[in-house]
Amino acid sequence: MAGGYCLRAPAQGACTYANICEHCSSFNAERSSLPILAAQRVDADALARDAEQRGWITEAARHKQLITRLDNLINEATAG
Repeated sequence: MAGGYCLRAPAQGACTYANICEHCSSFNAERSSLPILAAQRVDADALARDAEQRGWITEAARHKQLITRLDNLINEATAG
């Protein structure tokens, strides 16, 4: 995080604010954003797998939800 850090404890579960822009209905991606979205998807997949291995179910689910949203954004940017 720029200018600070999060004090959220793992026991609090997945943060509802993480990747909030990507989940916003006003967020739009263009074809020029495809490399960034693809890299973000790779990272989210690795984080989901790591969370699953650690037994962090809600965290894994959050990353999987992001992957689904990124897939939709990638498909929309590719089609448009």
